[in-house]
Amino acid sequence: MKKETIICIIPARYGSERLQGKVLYKINGKTILRRVYERAKKIKQFSAIYIATDDDRIAEEGYGMGAGVIMTSSNCMSGSDRAAEAAKDMKADIIVNIQADEPFLPAEAVEKPLEMMRKDKKLYVVTSSTRIRKAEELYDPNIVKIVFDEEGNTLYSSRALIPYPSLYFSGSAPALLKKVRFYKHIGVYLFRKDFLATFHKLPLTPLERIEKLEQLRIIENGYTLKTAVIQKDSPCVDTLEDIKKLQAA
Repeated sequence: MKKETIICIIPARYGSERLQGKVLYKINGKTILRRVYERAKKIKQFSAIYIATDDDRIAEEGYGMGAGVIMTSSNCMSGSDRAAEAAKDMKADIIVNIQADEPFLPAEAVEKPLEMMRKDKKLYVVTSSTRIRKAEELYDPNIVKIVFDEEGNTLYSSRALIPYPSLYFSGSAPALLKKVRFYKHIGVYLFRKDFLATFHKLPLTPLERIEKLEQLRIIENGYTLKTAVIQKDSPCVDTLEDIKKLQAA
């Protein structure tokens, strides 16, 4: 059996809406981008790792740490669109998009969905999630919630609390959280290269525009987004407060 070529692309932009240039902020002496890149380097299945950006400041950081850098256009609508543009002429079977604000991404967030894709050649896109364990994350719009069916097929993702257990949920009684399993999305997508190109050609969808979540483009167009549930958390960075918390951890 032919060994599949797996390439990692880290799409990174400077103009983040919530915190401009956040991937260049440092956590205990290392930029967030460097931490993401170093985490990616620990995953042995990758044939190559690239940083895809449209910003010279991010490119300079990438070159400075010895990373391959691909310059992309400035009109990419999402990280996956930027990954698709970067991967256009690559010879690869699977493209792994690791979002650039996941500085402590556990290897299993890539390895588990990758194993799923190796076992089932019909899977064309897989993402990761983990259980929410902190009450303060439930109503945080920067924490993307995800719900999926018994087969692990994503039903919806939202910045709002889903599911909403209206019968017995009380924000003042955290113990009730044990009665419901809430899951958060982790910023990694594994695409078969052909499907990544298909995704990139799809227009933005209504729910994607509302929530600003690229995975909704997949679901709204009737495609299946499989979800791998992993054990470890992966705190992402959206605000200065997030950076302060991770500095102190």
